[in-house]
Amino acid sequence: MLTAVRAIVAKDLLISRRSPTYFALSVVVPVMFVLLYAFIVQTATTAPIGFAVKSHGPHTQQFMSAIKDMKSEDGDAWEIRTTDPAEAKAMYDSGETIGMVVLPPTFEADVTAGKAHIDIVSDNINSDITKNLQLRVDTAIGAVQKSIDPEHTVGVKAVDRWASPMSFTRYMGASLLMFAILYASMVNTGSLVAREWEDRTAKAVVLSPRGLAPLIAGKWTAAFVQTCMTMVLVGLTLWLTLDYPLTRLGPGSWAPLLLMFLYGSALGVLLGVTLRRSLPLVPIAAVLAVVHFLVVGFESYMRGYAHAGLVEFLWQIARYWPVSGAIDQIRFTVEGQQPFYIGSQTHYLLWLSAVIIVLIGAATYVLRKRLRFAQGQ
Repeated sequence: MLTAVRAIVAKDLLISRRSPTYFALSVVVPVMFVLLYAFIVQTATTAPIGFAVKSHGPHTQQFMSAIKDMKSEDGDAWEIRTTDPAEAKAMYDSGETIGMVVLPPTFEADVTAGKAHIDIVSDNINSDITKNLQLRVDTAIGAVQKSIDPEHTVGVKAVDRWASPMSFTRYMGASLLMFAILYASMVNTGSLVAREWEDRTAKAVVLSPRGLAPLIAGKWTAAFVQTCMTMVLVGLTLWLTLDYPLTRLGPGSWAPLLLMFLYGSALGVLLGVTLRRSLPLVPIAAVLAVVHFLVVGFESYMRGYAHAGLVEFLWQIARYWPVSGAIDQIRFTVEGQQPFYIGSQTHYLLWLSAVIIVLIGAATYVLRKRLRFAQGQ
């Protein structure tokens, strides 16, 4: 059996080297996907803004100090382009900034009299941008009010599960890793299987006295080599664009990453023996990977939004699909934290292994049921 597996691996790697189209697709799509989301995250974290500061005094300094110190795990809340009123208006009018915060000339006196106000001028084409702008300004106003009258303020006592929140870039980084490894493994394994029919070599391979085991093992091994090359490039892209801490992917993440590769390869084998063509396999693999990314990859993110309707239905599916447990395990490993959930998710390794076995069984069934050849095969 080992001789047959080695022969299939050598043949597939040689074919991929001579005709690297599908291998290139398994690299380009994940890398571009990571670059796209890296761009989105970076533009959503820090808001470019202009401050038209028309007042001077201690209260103004307190407010601006609170603004400049505002940040989260993902970075600074503000990118203050200017504090000059004329420049702030010009930048806003030209679209260089998303908004303008105006401190009127009477701000100091109004604060002393207890009736101060701040003007927010914004492009409210996006409700999320408007909401974040208002919340951040409100936070800064609360800091000023607390310094003026600390005896009459409403405080918030946060009780967090962990010492510090996980940054959104690290949270999303695990989902991007999942997308990349699923897509690459599906395309690599599926296209290698489908090529046996396209190259008219399927008959000799399938009807070999060695059985189907060398075929599946050989395809998985060749796809594993190619997927590892893809993941190296994806990992470098994550590190360069999102500063994702690849060095924290320790032994606790190896098992879920390997299982996600096997899961994607099992899907690829099923697609390959069903379609028997490489061209339609690629878009189907892309759709499946994107659905996993958007639904399963953000399962814990959807919990606060899954109130009713389709969102709650999708969340319930993602909650118990074992891939979500594998992704969270990677997140916890990177953060150095222990998983907190109980129940079926703690056994995601066994459940995901069972899903892989079912997919391989389904692929074998389809292959045996449709064991017929055309065009001389």
